[in-house]
Amino acid sequence: MEQGTAFCPQCNAPQIRVAVAETVPPSGTISDSAIPPLPAYFGSSLAPRIDWSQAWPATALAALIGAVLMITPFAGLGLGLLIGGSLSAVFYLRRVPATRLTPGMGARLGMVTGVLGSGMLAIVLAVRTLLSHGWESVRADLIAGVEQAAARNPDPQTHQVVEFLNSPQGIVLLLIMAMITTVIFFVIFSGLGGTLGAALLRLPTEQL
Repeated sequence: MEQGTAFCPQCNAPQIRVAVAETVPPSGTISDSAIPPLPAYFGSSLAPRIDWSQAWPATALAALIGAVLMITPFAGLGLGLLIGGSLSAVFYLRRVPATRLTPGMGARLGMVTGVLGSGMLAIVLAVRTLLSHGWESVRADLIAGVEQAAARNPDPQTHQVVEFLNSPQGIVLLLIMAMITTVIFFVIFSGLGGTLGAALLRLPTEQL
């Protein structure tokens, strides 16, 4: 047969053979089938990130309960803050059960609860003071505290400060300072409560 003839003229058998070299992946490379799939929680709701659309209702409810506990005689201020901060982690986990709650997330939830709780408690105390006409008593207590502090300091400038704080502007300044101190106190203790609550809620998951 002539060279280059594709088929035999007698039996139609193919006469051309094409050799295909087998491709071998270069050394050091891994095929796609050898790469394990990423866990499903990467980028999902299990990532350590707070969903604030669900966190605000949870922290508001925890702050309300904490504020109520703080004005009751059996709980007290510090215990009420710790309980409120811990409940913020519990309520948030109920609303987002797939969340991998960390102590850092619990601390942030607790601090927000502390800010909300201080505002709620301030409103309750202000309404109660107005209804009971106790503003004069509050003012007298503030002035008495300032005068007692001044009596322990013989510095002449201290008496000038006392005179200023006895004025209406001084009373407003005292109230603002008291509010700021209260908010800081609430944030610290509620944050500790949120951290503790998140750590306790995480224990059963880590033991599995």
